[in-house]
Amino acid sequence: MIDINFKEYNNVIVLSIKGEFYIESVEIAEKIWNDLVSKRPGVIGINCSAIKFIDSSAIGVLVKFLNNAMKLKIELIFYDLSETVSAVFKTAKLGNFFRIMNRSQFESEFLPGA
Repeated sequence: MIDINFKEYNNVIVLSIKGEFYIESVEIAEKIWNDLVSKRPGVIGINCSAIKFIDSSAIGVLVKFLNNAMKLKIELIFYDLSETVSAVFKTAKLGNFFRIMNRSQFESEFLPGA
C-alpha cells in the first residue's frame, strides 16, 4: 500500500511517498505527477523518508519523472532517503543522475522560513 500526498510552497512542491512503492502503485504516482507538473513549479522535492520498499518499476517511474522534469525545466530533488531507498539508489548508481539531499539541505535551500 502506498500513500502519496503533496504540499505547495510558492514555486516549490513537496511530494511525500509513504509505504511500499511498487508496480501496482506506478499508475497512481504517474497521475499525481502529471497533475503536479501541470502547475509548472520551479522545484519538485520528493520526500523519500517513509518509503519502506521500492521495486524496479517504481525506480523506472522515478527516472521517467526526472526526464519529464528536465524537459519541463523543473528541478527535481530526492531528499531524506530511507535506508531502503538509499541502498537501492547506491546499488543502481542513481546518485549519478538524481540530485539527492538530506532534509535540512533541502529545506534550507528551497523552503527557507516555511
